[in-house]
Amino acid sequence: MRRQFLLTAIICCFSFSCNLLNVDNPANKAVGDDLFKNKETAETAVLGIYSLIAGTSNIFMAAITSYSAIYADEAFYTGQTIPIQEFNNSAISTINTVIEGNFWNNSYRFAYQINTCLEKLSNSKGISEATKNQLSGECKLLRAFIYFQMLQLFGKVPLITVTDYRVNENMPRTETDAIRKSILTDLLSAKELLSEAYPTNEKVRANKYAAAALLARFYLHQQQWQAAEKEATEIINTGRYQLTAPDDVFLANSAEAIFQIQPVLVGYNTMEGNTFIPTDAARPAFALTTYLTSAFEANDKRWKSWVASKVINGITYYYPFKYKRKADFILNSKPLEYNMIFRLAEILLIRAESRVHLNALPGAIADLDAIRLRAGLPLVQTTNPGISAAELYEKIERERRIELFMECGHRWLDLRRTGKASETLQAIKSDWKATRELWPIPQAQRTLNPALTQNDGY
Repeated sequence: MRRQFLLTAIICCFSFSCNLLNVDNPANKAVGDDLFKNKETAETAVLGIYSLIAGTSNIFMAAITSYSAIYADEAFYTGQTIPIQEFNNSAISTINTVIEGNFWNNSYRFAYQINTCLEKLSNSKGISEATKNQLSGECKLLRAFIYFQMLQLFGKVPLITVTDYRVNENMPRTETDAIRKSILTDLLSAKELLSEAYPTNEKVRANKYAAAALLARFYLHQQQWQAAEKEATEIINTGRYQLTAPDDVFLANSAEAIFQIQPVLVGYNTMEGNTFIPTDAARPAFALTTYLTSAFEANDKRWKSWVASKVINGITYYYPFKYKRKADFILNSKPLEYNMIFRLAEILLIRAESRVHLNALPGAIADLDAIRLRAGLPLVQTTNPGISAAELYEKIERERRIELFMECGHRWLDLRRTGKASETLQAIKSDWKATRELWPIPQAQRTLNPALTQNDGY
């Protein structure tokens, strides 16, 4: 699997211009068609998408984790790089290179390769329906994830689902309802196309339950509680996934993992580990805020397992330690940790929150207590069996904050979906404005495509 991920020939078959809404390269069409004449080359083409994702800091991992954390209240940046300081100050400029490169350009680069594969798969006559279904399902899940994240960060964005540059190069921003409809359509299709089994003996390619996990998250954001509860229950009831000891959660193919991204950069484990773990003489680039550290309860096992500290010039810096390996420069060594995208704990918390809104409090308590039991904390059922719905919701909200801290942008996205972003950040960011709940559209992209409007406040 790792050997396949590192193949660069497939990636070279897809060209990208500076304007990532204008990426069609007719000269490469024949080459692309050849790739989809048999199962092996078609599969390798789709694996190239995973490879692109795994090799960059982007909307799936590292970038979304670190930059949304300092934009919100989870962490602060200790360095001097101006584009990153803008996130730290929650005052991003329209020329911010992180916004343009890590988030916008990378996302549309991934989307273009996904759209290319989907088009070629649809027209292919040389591969079986089973293979076509699996590869198409994987592509649709990845595309839905990209637009789900983009929608939360930027609001309206161009919804690019084809490769024709004549359609894409001057496309305006798509209305949010249309983007949501596309995400849901992709996810429902992906869940139908994908099988319960993983394509390999690892969890680094999507199966049916990876699609169900994103569906559960999508429905949670839409406040469709019954649908979110249903998708979560389907995953939980399989018995395939189990909560594991905190130290083992982020290992490759952990029992809790539903879907992970396998690292591909030689000498490294995860992007997160490389980003957050400081070198011997350095302070952490991203240190946890007191707003986060003070939210931990006494004797929480996650504090010991997932938080580390370093003293520099008499100052103690706490930093995320979910991923415990920064780098391993042994050539051909297999990574011991994989980037986590979906895991069981999130699904339990989605179901717990949904059950509160459905007035199914005993079930919500049971789901919450499963997380607290793993953390070594007092159980709600034991300490407060008569808890009200409002109190239980607050406990679940707090549990999400701790369980999912510094992970895939959950905290920032939760603040936005619950309407608490401005309320929370006004108290800690001196120049906070409500318009900053959406990030700016990169100015360079607006110059290339005049049809792109800007978010309010920029």
